[in-house]
Amino acid sequence: MGNYFMLPRYPVWGKDEVLVQTPRTNYTLGNLEQLFADMGVTDGVEKWKTVRNASFTGDPGVPTHCFNGKDVPTSASFYYKDQKDFPDVVPETVSGDGDGTVPARSLQVCHKWNSTVTVTEYSGADAGEHDKIVGNKEFIKSIIELIS
Repeated sequence: MGNYFMLPRYPVWGKDEVLVQTPRTNYTLGNLEQLFADMGVTDGVEKWKTVRNASFTGDPGVPTHCFNGKDVPTSASFYYKDQKDFPDVVPETVSGDGDGTVPARSLQVCHKWNSTVTVTEYSGADAGEHDKIVGNKEFIKSIIELIS
């Protein structure tokens, strides 16, 4: 169920932005339920309905410190060149900016909150990759300063 929370959602993504493209169909947030059906993911619609309205984009209203990576190629959308490959073959990945796991525009939601006190970004695979930030010495130093 956890991966469903990582799917793009409004308002960060537009209703008509292509997430998965095949020669026959462009799948967007507007027809994500069709994508699940076409892939044979029988419980996908139910799980998506459970999480799709959970909003993580609103200002939490408490002092917030944002730490995120950037300048790491991150999956933005997927492309099936040949319809016969869908959905059983790994598609081509169209990359965008992010931390290697989360796209930049999702990471930057907290930058817009009134409650955000600081924003710290780490650039590149060595410092800003999603799983490496917690081991980044600058990040650890910042956390220690915040809690001291």
